[in-house]
Amino acid sequence: MAILFDLAEREPMWSEWLAERPPRIRKMIERYPPNRLYRMADGHRVTIESYHDDGTVSVDVSGEFNLVTFERYVFGVNPAELVECDLPDADELVGALLRDRTQIEAYLASMRRTPKDTLH
Repeated sequence: MAILFDLAEREPMWSEWLAERPPRIRKMIERYPPNRLYRMADGHRVTIESYHDDGTVSVDVSGEFNLVTFERYVFGVNPAELVECDLPDADELVGALLRDRTQIEAYLASMRRTPKDTLH
């Protein structure tokens, strides 16, 4: 299990911030702290970026902990599906292949094409 930073080092600011959250959000934060590295069902390692009233979280899929085509935020994630995990191995490839917004948009557009579109 990877603890990315010490919440105690952020005192008293952390405790004050946490106390201001609604009870439902506080429960989520206590169960799924933001200083941990998690793995999604698809295998990507993620960090939690935000907690939502509907019981979901937004996560950051970054090249810091994965080899990804492009970095992104994913919202609407059920935190119960996240599993705490370790950092990548020292010999594991990590990074983002595309960083330029134009390249990312072109890549996404190419992924949306149907086989019919590619026949012409």
